[in-house]
Amino acid sequence: MKSIVCFGELLIDFLNFNTAEEGGFQLPEFRQYPGGAPANVAAAVGRLGGPASFLGQVGDDRFGRFLKASMEAMRVDMRYLTVHKTAHTPLAFVFLDDTGERSFEFLRHQSADVLMTEQDLPDGAFENAGLFHFCSNTLTDADIAATTKAAIAKARAAGAVISFDVNLRHNLWPDHQVDAGAIQRFLKLADIVKVSREEADWIEENGFALTDWLETVSAVWVTDGGGAIRIVTRQGEHTVEPPKVQVVDTTAGGDAFTGGLLQALNGRDLAKMSDDDLAAATRFAAACGGVAVSRAGALPSLPEWQDVERDWPF
Repeated sequence: MKSIVCFGELLIDFLNFNTAEEGGFQLPEFRQYPGGAPANVAAAVGRLGGPASFLGQVGDDRFGRFLKASMEAMRVDMRYLTVHKTAHTPLAFVFLDDTGERSFEFLRHQSADVLMTEQDLPDGAFENAGLFHFCSNTLTDADIAATTKAAIAKARAAGAVISFDVNLRHNLWPDHQVDAGAIQRFLKLADIVKVSREEADWIEENGFALTDWLETVSAVWVTDGGGAIRIVTRQGEHTVEPPKVQVVDTTAGGDAFTGGLLQALNGRDLAKMSDDDLAAATRFAAACGGVAVSRAGALPSLPEWQDVERDWPF
């Protein structure tokens, strides 16, 4: 089976897991986890036993080395990871509220991931690509957006299906203002799209209705936390209810869902899948997401095959 190639940021998530009192101060305590949305998706596929590879760049530092080893432990092919000699590995500090919902602070200015260029894209990464997956975090400035576009073109030329998880992080964009035009342009380059309800609403409010997406996109999955998942195609729309779970940490929930979905779709002709097939793939993806949000952290929370085997649709 062809590989699921995930492109973009690989970073450290410092998860705020506790607060300690010391000398009259309330001191947040953080634990270091591997993270980054497309990296999480690759790890989700690898953890399930699927063929996953990662394409991106880290710094020549202890964080970068930790991340490479962590991804390899998740059975992800890391041959195409490049290392920048001077730029640092990106860092994210993740804060959780009482319900497990997240907020982020990023240290990503001129970090290794955003300095990746078209020349850093090895041709070998695309030779066996069945699916190519990316997120909007590599669209936040013109240079890394150009690299993303070049990677999509290489994947398309190799016959890969293009997957886009919108995954908006407003505070990663200049002045915390997402470039709606950039999101629209890259939606038009995708075959399948995963988006949250809030993200879909934001895109539509900025002049690009979901019906417009379907002029080029084959299928859209709209998630809504613990609510119903919408599957929208040119033929119509239907919904799938996700499993009910006790939420501990939502950090990797969406990425586990996406990894499970790509695993279910890999090697299949989307145009020939029935509504029942799409619903079955979505239920499997939702089971993967449900396991992830019931555990702490990003990569460590991802399900293994035995956790979701009963939900495998094909």
